[in-house]
Amino acid sequence: MVLNWSRQLADLIGPEDGASLASELARLNDIPQLRKGDELYLTGEWLQTLVDQVTDYIFVKDRKSRFVMANRQVAIDIGYSDFSELLGKTDLELHPHEIGSGFMEIEAQVMATKVPQIDHEEFLILPSGRRKWFSASKYPVTNDRDEVVGIMGICRDTTERKKAEKLQQGQNKVLQEIAGGKPLGDVLATLVLTIEDQLDGVVGSVMLTDESGTRLLYGVAPNLPKAYVDQTNRLPVGPRMGSCGTAIHTRESVFVDDVRTHELWEDHQDIMRNFDMRSCWSVPFFSKDSRALGTFGLYSREVRFPTEHEKRLATEAARLASIAVERDQAESKIRYLAHHDVLTGLPNRQEFKHKLEEKVETSRKSGEPVAVVFVDLDNFKFVNDSFGHTIGDQVLAIIAERIKSVLAGNHEAIRFGGDEFVLIVEGGSALKADLQGLMNVLRAEIAKTIHIGDLSFHVTCSIGAACYPQDAQDAAELLKNADKAMFEAKSSGRDGFKIYDQTRPEKSVNKLTLLEEMRTGIENGEFFLEYQPQYNLVSGRIVGAEALVRWQHPVLGRLMPGEFIALAEESGLIVPLGRWVLHEACRQNRQWQDDGLTPITMGVNVSVRQFRDSGLISDVTAALKDTGLEAGYLELEVTESLLIQNADQAVRLMDDFRRIGLKLAIDDFGTGYSSLAALKSFPLTRLKIDRSFIRDLDFDESDRSIARAIISLGRELGLNVVAEGVESAKQQAFLASCRCETVQGFHFGRPMNATRFGKLLAMTLTPLDSHFGRMERRA
Repeated sequence: MVLNWSRQLADLIGPEDGASLASELARLNDIPQLRKGDELYLTGEWLQTLVDQVTDYIFVKDRKSRFVMANRQVAIDIGYSDFSELLGKTDLELHPHEIGSGFMEIEAQVMATKVPQIDHEEFLILPSGRRKWFSASKYPVTNDRDEVVGIMGICRDTTERKKAEKLQQGQNKVLQEIAGGKPLGDVLATLVLTIEDQLDGVVGSVMLTDESGTRLLYGVAPNLPKAYVDQTNRLPVGPRMGSCGTAIHTRESVFVDDVRTHELWEDHQDIMRNFDMRSCWSVPFFSKDSRALGTFGLYSREVRFPTEHEKRLATEAARLASIAVERDQAESKIRYLAHHDVLTGLPNRQEFKHKLEEKVETSRKSGEPVAVVFVDLDNFKFVNDSFGHTIGDQVLAIIAERIKSVLAGNHEAIRFGGDEFVLIVEGGSALKADLQGLMNVLRAEIAKTIHIGDLSFHVTCSIGAACYPQDAQDAAELLKNADKAMFEAKSSGRDGFKIYDQTRPEKSVNKLTLLEEMRTGIENGEFFLEYQPQYNLVSGRIVGAEALVRWQHPVLGRLMPGEFIALAEESGLIVPLGRWVLHEACRQNRQWQDDGLTPITMGVNVSVRQFRDSGLISDVTAALKDTGLEAGYLELEVTESLLIQNADQAVRLMDDFRRIGLKLAIDDFGTGYSSLAALKSFPLTRLKIDRSFIRDLDFDESDRSIARAIISLGRELGLNVVAEGVESAKQQAFLASCRCETVQGFHFGRPMNATRFGKLLAMTLTPLDSHFGRMERRA
């Protein structure tokens, strides 16, 4: 053996070095107890045969790290059939530079220090592309003069253990990324790369179902060809839709050994011919409630089915993918809920301030106008009080959809809170001239009939707007001024809109101050009444008037009911104010009679607080007695919501009023706050159809049907029907065709002072005709 190796080494590295190393190796193998003829005596051939049976790497290198001996496993893995083909070669000639140079550096260190390297981890990429890890031990070989003449190495294959460790590390990393809230794409990429690291010649992908569940979109595919991903993205779910589309359809794993011939890939084989992928294995994954979330897919360049190990890996990967996707969906929902209103789906006020500031800043730089539109539903509390919050929530959702339909995606809307919505309008629509048109359409759309189950009613709104830069210097002021404009619209009687006007004097809205001023105002006679005429459609004569209170504030000027009635109701001042209104309305009606004018009915609104006040009957009788007005010429108007809140009490009180001889009207009828069954129990004399049904009579067939039904219902119950808010000749004609008896609205006359009303009353001695407008103007 020594002689054989010395010849080979002498040819490779020179006689002296070769003989020295061979001699030392022979000495290492020379076991004194064994002699020729012994059964285990090791010849060179026996030694080679023996080490070739070992699956570990065994090799010997000279001082320049050139192979001088190796077992067969080393040669086969590197790509040779026999170790002799390795002789004289270094690792730099056999491996990529980075790996080869690393081996040589370690071996040089061992030979220089004479210190063995024990169980050092090394990594190797074989020519086939397969990756192997080793636990390598390398020992210096010295001669009898203690001179290093080479190195001997033994490397044990630890690939399976290493892969198991890397798999565990990869899985832990995926779970950490999920827990840490990393983006879903990053988590899935980590997962795919972890599995790819376990398999040779296999690449992976994760596809996710879209919202409809009918298509698959690529979540991640880090090592699939981009052209393939582009061509197979948005893959339909169904049979014969490749491995992934079919897996979602069948809700079972699909393993295809050859995508170029398999029937499931028949519709995609033209695509597959362009790519070096022959088999595809797909495992679907699902949510806890069994919704299909996506698939984990593996592609191999070989025509084959997956091994059991590969199936287990894919199944485990699919499980982790389901955790990641479901967690992401849950977090996305949380993020959505944090910034959106659950009920309406609109963004909430969480991000509104920041968003509005951005829009204003953009407007400042570009010069493009931006406006804020503030929408507040009128008397929405009545909906919740009458029908409950479930119906109220449905109404808010309907209103939100109507707002979105008007905006048509061109502008942004948010639910500001409660029954308030705010719109951010940009571009040409934010100019004041165009803004009026938008608000008018918005008001009309919101006021359309709402149908929920058997219920049909209307909800109106008050809208205010402010424009940047005309009305504000920053976002906060812009929102504040839009709110002020909305408040003004609400104060003007609701169901309207206003654009902020900075030239208009500011009105105090301090409740405490206004409350004290109201007390003083009642005592000092600052309140006054205006009267809106009611006409009989057949005779053309004025048959009634509605008394409407106003406040001539010494500083703020003329205030409309919307600016103080709610505060009066809240504080209880509505009772003394209502007492004064009753007395003044009765006095004025009696005065017109004393002046020789035709007697008419005077309508006076009664609030919820007044209706509940035990002194209301005595206030009414006192007003009639003091003024001398007969009870039949006074009509109390109450709202549907007031009646339905305590129907039994309402019936008892109204019976008392009828015994006195008063007329009783239900105001705003048709908004749906009372049932017909309750209606027949009330001793009423008139129904007043809410103006929201009258406004759109020209084009809304639903409102036409409701108006016809109310008028017919009134006749059947023996009640006089008054249509409020009549503003056009077309509306008048329609109401006449339905045999509506009484009308009230701007088309016939706006609220006016007592003197002007008296003149108008004196002139209405001819049948109703086209002279209405002229009579009102002459008055």
